[in-house]
Amino acid sequence: MWTSALETIRRAEMVAAGTLLCVIVALVVVASIGRYFGSPVIWAIEVTQAAYVWLCVFAADLTLKKAGHFSVDMLANFLPAGARRLLEVVNVLLAGAMIAALVYYGYLFAKVTGMRPLPITGVTSAVATAALPVGFALLLITLIDHLMKRLRGEDIRPAGDEAREVM
Repeated sequence: MWTSALETIRRAEMVAAGTLLCVIVALVVVASIGRYFGSPVIWAIEVTQAAYVWLCVFAADLTLKKAGHFSVDMLANFLPAGARRLLEVVNVLLAGAMIAALVYYGYLFAKVTGMRPLPITGVTSAVATAALPVGFALLLITLIDHLMKRLRGEDIRPAGDEAREVM
């Protein structure tokens, strides 16, 4: 059940990230063409910025899922397998504690700044700032999945070069 729910979340993230990327590119092209012909689409920058925030948090989680974030494991590779596994579990627990705090503070930030409307569209800024607690919650879910896999002794890294291709 956990795996199927997680895969559903991942598929939704991929669709959302791909859609947002297309929307961002389309808005930048339309705004550029409009500016060139003297009819700028002034709201495009605001919408693009909000979409970019969401795209970044989805991409961060999808990258974490494939263990694609930068890490230095030179010293850890010298440890025996059991000690390395313990170190990986401790790292996930520490990262999870930090991300749990970021979920909380991201929520507070979105709550405080969400009352302010965006200057051009007039839409609440919560449209953009809500990406922080949502994105951090997605990262926390991924870390919980990584912790469960590590405790079972499974490797979280995809085989081959798959970790390099996120989207």
